[in-house]
Amino acid sequence: MTSFTQRSLALLALAASATLVLSGCASGGDTAEAAEPIKIGAVSSITGPAPFPDVPGAAQAVFDRVNAEGGINGRMIEYISEDDGADPAQAAQTARRLVDEDGVVALVGSASLVECSANAAYYEQSGVVSVMGTGVEPSCFESKNIAPVNNGTIQGYASLLYYASDVLKDEKICPVILNSAGLTEPYLELIKSWEAETGMTAAHVDTSVNLGDDPTPAILAVRDAGCDAVVFNANEPVAVAFMNTVKQQGLLDSADWLTLTSAYTETAHQTLKDQGTLGLYANSEFIPFMSDDPALDAWRDTLTDAGVQLTSLSMGGYVGAEIMVDVLKSIDGDITRESVTEAFHNLDGVENPLLGMPFSFGTADSHNPNRASIMVQAQDEGWATVSDWVRVP
Repeated sequence: MTSFTQRSLALLALAASATLVLSGCASGGDTAEAAEPIKIGAVSSITGPAPFPDVPGAAQAVFDRVNAEGGINGRMIEYISEDDGADPAQAAQTARRLVDEDGVVALVGSASLVECSANAAYYEQSGVVSVMGTGVEPSCFESKNIAPVNNGTIQGYASLLYYASDVLKDEKICPVILNSAGLTEPYLELIKSWEAETGMTAAHVDTSVNLGDDPTPAILAVRDAGCDAVVFNANEPVAVAFMNTVKQQGLLDSADWLTLTSAYTETAHQTLKDQGTLGLYANSEFIPFMSDDPALDAWRDTLTDAGVQLTSLSMGGYVGAEIMVDVLKSIDGDITRESVTEAFHNLDGVENPLLGMPFSFGTADSHNPNRASIMVQAQDEGWATVSDWVRVP
């Protein structure tokens, strides 16, 4: 079990408590309650097949900075980030401990392979909200009390389709869906929505490849279909392996190749360059973290000072925590689970400089507030920004 809660934070809270109690005694007021820390939780896959330690790590960095500046009206933020090990049973147990025993007022900065399906109903039953740094499962975007700040794989894939059709003006667009549990049908539904919205028809749809399979048959099939754009869903290692097979088949220049934001890393770029497969497009769910946009300055400074890796994923933890801080500061009165939940239910359109559209929460039964991406392309000198915001309807 992993926790980012720091001993120093407890000492800060005790010091603040002692100062406020003494002040209250002198003035006849009772301010001891105000000095209690504001407890916020996170359930993340910090270990397991796809670990995300930098997401809650970035949220911790934001809260440490806020605490160093005096906290929220003098109250420190105590961040309790736990590891679910990518195990649904452990995710459920951890969430119940955070909510029932630790008494967190909300969750923020979570990044998990399994926790949404394990905990969505429980969060709604408990009246606690979760602002995820990285939502992975479809259930993360289909739950009343969970709202991720990232696109997610489905909306990210949609942005790639719209970029290929609306910006690159490709006419024969071929979705290739690498099967993963629970995601194939949502991808197929998305393709139908894109076709209805654009009036286009996918030239070829391939769902034959499972993660870990040799993609050669699928790549040859898109060649035979005459595709001029191939949109595929892959994580970083699968994406570079896929592109290497594309090169081996002599098809690198025959089409535009587009994949998801998980391939947008420095390591992936170096591998693509080494194997001679530059040109791959990916979507960035926030302002591209490798760009020189001044909006990134505060993010870079905060995470660098905390020793947290600068990645697109860590940006999700940072953005989620920044939104949480803004909401906490907006609450007039006691900061409790009930008041925080009410504030998010009333939250409609808060701006963040790293997002391509305002973040909202509200009372809907599902939430996918971030439907904007900027496209990047692997070029010789690095990942280059090649578009403005692409917003999915």
